[in-house]
Amino acid sequence: MVKSGDLDYAWEYRSVAVQNDLLFIELPEEIDLSAVEFAENYATVQTEAKKGDGTTLYAGAPIVYGVTVPKIAKHPNLGLEFVEMLVGATGQEILERDGQPPIMPAGGYGSVPAGLEPLVAVKA
Repeated sequence: MVKSGDLDYAWEYRSVAVQNDLLFIELPEEIDLSAVEFAENYATVQTEAKKGDGTTLYAGAPIVYGVTVPKIAKHPNLGLEFVEMLVGATGQEILERDGQPPIMPAGGYGSVPAGLEPLVAVKA
């Protein structure tokens, strides 16, 4: 609707603006929910959502995405290749170009396959 002129502005993810060639304002990391190092700061803000008679409070938190290869994957080697590409240089370039700056190095949790260990920072 912004592109058609029906809206003057919209609140969107950065990646949506980049992928649709829209102008956007970059907010500081301290408030934009993009950096895991500011998680404590983000959590100091809450929003309230009302539905019917109920109310839910949501605390601010970093917006992050995860990826894994399920243990029951039909083709786990292909899944591992995809994850290696995604967290490696090629995937980082694609994500950056599409307005989704990657966390580098990617964070790994739990049991990380040996092929991914050099590409991730394993966390407890």
